[in-house]
Amino acid sequence: MENRGRGGGRGGRGGQGGEFRGGGGRGGFQGERGGRGRGDFQGVRGGRGDFQGGRGRGDFQGGRGDFQGGRGGRGRGDFQGDRGRGGYGGGGGGGGGGGRGGYGGPEVNVFRGAGPNIPQPDPSITALENDWIKQQTGLGAKMGKLSVSEVFPTRPNFGTGGTEVVLWANYFKLNVKDKPLFKYSLRITDKRVTKAQDDDKPKDQGKKKLPPKGKGGPGQEKDVKEPKGKKLAKIIQHALALLPATVAVATEYKAQVVSTQALKLPEDGILEVDLNEPDRQPEKWFVRFDGPLSIRIGALMQYLQTLDDPGNEAIFPKYPDEMDALGVVLGHTPRSNPNTSAVGRSRFFATDPARMESGVMPPGSLLTILRGYVQSVRPATGRLLLNTNVTHGVFRKPVPLDKLFEEFGLVNLDQPQAHNPRALADLTRLHKFLARSRIQCQVPTGRPGQFTTVERSIAGLATVRDGQDETHKPLFRYTNFAYATPATAQFHLGQPKTPKPAPGNLQYGQNVMVATYYEQRYKITAKKGLPMINAGSPGRPIYFLAELCTLLPGQPMKSKLSGKEQDTMVTFACRAPPKNALSITTSGRQLLALDNNSLLGKFSISVDKELVTVKGRELKPPAISYRAQGQSVIPREGGWLMKSIKFCKPGRPIGNWTFLSIEKFANDGLKATVGKFAGFIQNMGININKAPNPPAGLRTGVPQHEDQLRPAFVQLQKLQKRPDFVLVILPAKDTAIYNMVKKLGDVEFGFTTVCVVVDKLMQEKGQLGYFANVALKVNLKFGGVNHSVANKDIKADKTMYVGYDVTHPTNLAPGAGDNAPSIVGMVASTDGDLAQWPAVAWQNPPRQEVVNDKRLFAEHFKGRLTLWRNKNQGRLPENIVIFRDGVSEGQFRTVLDEEVPLIREACKAMYTQKQPRISLIVSVKRHQTRFYPTDPEHIHFRSKSPNEGTVVDRGVTNVRYWDFFLQAHASLQGTARPAHYTVLLDEIFRADHGANAANVLEKITHDMCYLYGRATKAVSICPPAYYADLVCTRARIHQNELFDDARSIASGEQARIGGRTVHNSLKDSMYYI
Repeated sequence: MENRGRGGGRGGRGGQGGEFRGGGGRGGFQGERGGRGRGDFQGVRGGRGDFQGGRGRGDFQGGRGDFQGGRGGRGRGDFQGDRGRGGYGGGGGGGGGGGRGGYGGPEVNVFRGAGPNIPQPDPSITALENDWIKQQTGLGAKMGKLSVSEVFPTRPNFGTGGTEVVLWANYFKLNVKDKPLFKYSLRITDKRVTKAQDDDKPKDQGKKKLPPKGKGGPGQEKDVKEPKGKKLAKIIQHALALLPATVAVATEYKAQVVSTQALKLPEDGILEVDLNEPDRQPEKWFVRFDGPLSIRIGALMQYLQTLDDPGNEAIFPKYPDEMDALGVVLGHTPRSNPNTSAVGRSRFFATDPARMESGVMPPGSLLTILRGYVQSVRPATGRLLLNTNVTHGVFRKPVPLDKLFEEFGLVNLDQPQAHNPRALADLTRLHKFLARSRIQCQVPTGRPGQFTTVERSIAGLATVRDGQDETHKPLFRYTNFAYATPATAQFHLGQPKTPKPAPGNLQYGQNVMVATYYEQRYKITAKKGLPMINAGSPGRPIYFLAELCTLLPGQPMKSKLSGKEQDTMVTFACRAPPKNALSITTSGRQLLALDNNSLLGKFSISVDKELVTVKGRELKPPAISYRAQGQSVIPREGGWLMKSIKFCKPGRPIGNWTFLSIEKFANDGLKATVGKFAGFIQNMGININKAPNPPAGLRTGVPQHEDQLRPAFVQLQKLQKRPDFVLVILPAKDTAIYNMVKKLGDVEFGFTTVCVVVDKLMQEKGQLGYFANVALKVNLKFGGVNHSVANKDIKADKTMYVGYDVTHPTNLAPGAGDNAPSIVGMVASTDGDLAQWPAVAWQNPPRQEVVNDKRLFAEHFKGRLTLWRNKNQGRLPENIVIFRDGVSEGQFRTVLDEEVPLIREACKAMYTQKQPRISLIVSVKRHQTRFYPTDPEHIHFRSKSPNEGTVVDRGVTNVRYWDFFLQAHASLQGTARPAHYTVLLDEIFRADHGANAANVLEKITHDMCYLYGRATKAVSICPPAYYADLVCTRARIHQNELFDDARSIASGEQARIGGRTVHNSLKDSMYYI
């Protein structure tokens, strides 16, 4: 019955696969059982257990448990990603029949650090934190006389609830002496452009053309070009070499330079750089230094001691130029290393064999995985800290290009019989993959066997559409096949500027085959059947032989991963805290050049060797209540069981319903199984008619696209009585079909749908647990309450909780997401149990992190208030608590200045008398802070992460601001990521609870993580924020054409697609669950 590993020296068999994407983790040698994989259609299966026998891990979304008793892994549990377990009758970590495996030997539970003893948190920092709280004069009076205009509410106190623990934090103390520093901004152009010319430029005019084309005048330039990427870095490197060696300088090789002295520059601040590269024409570039800006390190350090910034309370974040300058200095050395790939502002990956940490993707993948390190300077009470974490990235696989093409069998493309659809599809995939990548090319010198090595950025493969900007366009033998080879492409051999004889038997002014040219000019026999590489542009191509080119390492790749690639990525990235902590303090420090770095010494910067420790607390879980159970359930390890229970409140009656089977082959047993499912969820408290109508349901074939599935929905619509609910049975785990179902059901036809997989539905083993998992969603979709928690401070009868998020297109091919919109998703509670969260979503302009359409935002917020009033006897909420998801620190001020006024505007339109009190908390998951246990008695025994309920509000925070880290969930494998909450506005908690407000808010936030309706475990981020993220994900499915790499959308069609909204019959429901 139990999918548990046997105890003893060898790990047990991996547990049952996750709900949709299966794959249990391998048992560890310690004897713990392998975990259940996660299983959503969009997700990946659970990873392999580590050497200590951890469960298979999915992502932070959480997997489900099964009927036999295995608690779910951390992967998602349905197509879109259920967190947590829906375990039905099994034990969490040993309950429900069958304990975990036996002890198999000693294990490394905690990171020990460099010394014999684990250091305690710095007492001087603790004293400084406590003193600041005590020095808040008139604290009690202030709590009762809050101003709604208060900027960034001060921390009322530190939390005291829970059991105190000491934790490692992935921060090093950063020591910086008060030394004058100078920061310059750079502008690099191919023509001399003075700052005066830039200052005279119209504000709405970009830098690409200065002044407007055709309007040049005395001293003005037009059609100015600016370098990018590697060329930009080389030019800056050459410019810095022109400066005196006595001045220490650092740069991020893009737009800034930081120096220890003011630079001696020409009057106009411009240095001329001559760039001479092999096989390239010489180029002249002009590097202009603007500034300097004086960097006030002493003022920054003084502020961190006093936390007093008179007259500048509204400025956040504090000292941004100083923080930025320090980041530039600390990143300079790893960026300067040719064997280190720098990605973005702060991620670094080793690319040389001696240091590279890589994972192998499945066969056929064009990608590789690298483990690297991310760093950022963070201000904390009394000190500066360097936040350093392990990070993982997907990169183009470095490979000789002829070998790459041979792997795909693309070796005879000079023959027309090789021009088949499979070859065309593979070439198109490779062309997209190689576009904008960098290669190392062996360029023949003309002397036998001698080559010059050059690096080039390439446009992709040679195609028959190349050369449209050339006077003499290339010619192609096969114009009906898109890609060319050395034996099928000809180019015009032009007369060189310096007269010399034509190579071999060739003649100038004639077209010559590429293969012939290499033979005559260099005595190289080309591989005539391979694709060629275009190292120029599509309009002006420059062709290289594939066998002379190698894809360079360290090139990050943004693309959607396949299911197998996702599995591999998660398995490689999933590591226990002790391993990550050890990597950070060893190979991480080496890669980031934190030791023996002469440049840091010149800037009077040093980094402590040991990670810092902080005080944390473990909060107790809330009691979970169900209907007719007689007593509450106390969660264990962040979760609880769902055996023999009934939901708190059933949703609306489901009188008429049916099922739609999407199948390859007829399944005569479906009718009986569906009836069994209906009876089971009836027993859980759902008011559903046991018999579907029609009794045999409907059947349709497997669709390849949306139009093939639409007739089945039309048939549903034509039934004599419209179904309240449609159970859609899928033939396998398939994201594409799932997305078709949700798009048609949610938007076009307005059917409430729940998708299941036929094998999981029919399989007797684990069947009841699967039924229970599905029931969680059904009850929520029809307005029910699955479970509740007892916490009087939530005050949900007078308080509306809101969550909203703005999500952006991710992992699209270069250029594909430039015009794809961002999506705003908003949810709000309507009931006292915080179970129902109707939602709305709309478009935001591309790449806008904050809400842009003010009219829509205010209207939709009023819509949430209207729903709350309709569900609460005509009353409006007295309090509104908002969890704003995913906004960066740099946008906090914008949220207060632009979004909060819209919320108040919406309230003024709805409230005729007293306005509601508002508190707004930003919740962030995408940060780099991690905590590692120091005490084996306070550790999750599988993952080695901190226990669920761990909260940290001091040591790595700034006491002036009210923020805290909360790891509410139990991490079953890998290093747990806490959520970071920052209070931007508070008119509720300090007014009601005074100095105890921190405890109350931490407890409310923690307990709400147990109210995620689709799981029977705590989730990692507060449900309002979590639900808002799900709404955005569903909205992207509804507008999937806008996020397709392969499609080009006309503006009119884009507006039509963007106007899609959820069907009126579903808009006030939790359709997105």
